Amino acid sequence: MKNLILSVLLLLVAACVGTSSPSRFYQLKALEGDVRPVSQRRMDIGVEEVFIPRYLDRPQIVTMEAGSSELKMSEFYRWGEPLSSSFSRVLADDISVYLPKSVVKFKTLVSENFTYTVTVEVNKMDAVLGQKTEIDAWWTVYKNGRVVARERSRLSAPLTESYEDLAEKESVLIGELAREIAVKLAKL
Repeated sequence: MKNLILSVLLLLVAACVGTSSPSRFYQLKALEGDVRPVSQRRMDIGVEEVFIPRYLDRPQIVTMEAGSSELKMSEFYRWGEPLSSSFSRVLADDISVYLPKSVVKFKTLVSENFTYTVTVEVNKMDAVLGQKTEIDAWWTVYKNGRVVARERSRLSAPLTESYEDLAEKESVLIGELAREIAVKLAKL
């Protein structure tokens, strides 16, 4: 009887262990290929960490359910680093592509001083798989600590059912945001 109970317990434990799908990790990517610079002017620009709403700034990739406000947090499709850090780094890299003579850096230290500083506050960064992804963000440019520009960008792109496509399209939208910011910086 003891052996039977032990065998049943071992079978139950083995059934609970099972195997699950492996997690997949994604990252945002900086612009690639030929990009037309918006200015050859030299500036030094610091990009502050981008504010991302808390429901998005998590390891799991968050999508929306079509036609509702329901959020879906994928357990197996994840960001490789915090979304706010990745967004900030890619944005700085993309701005530097549009302003190739400038020094553009993701500002990681409080002691770093730049003539221009860029802050971005993302209102939403929603994705509906099979439909579209969109970014709605306020951005501000400071010159020597004083606000010289404040604007809002609303960008969107069609999206397939793939998380790979989601990471690619959100990277493209960050590139478009970088272009808008670079154009403004070039005029200051």
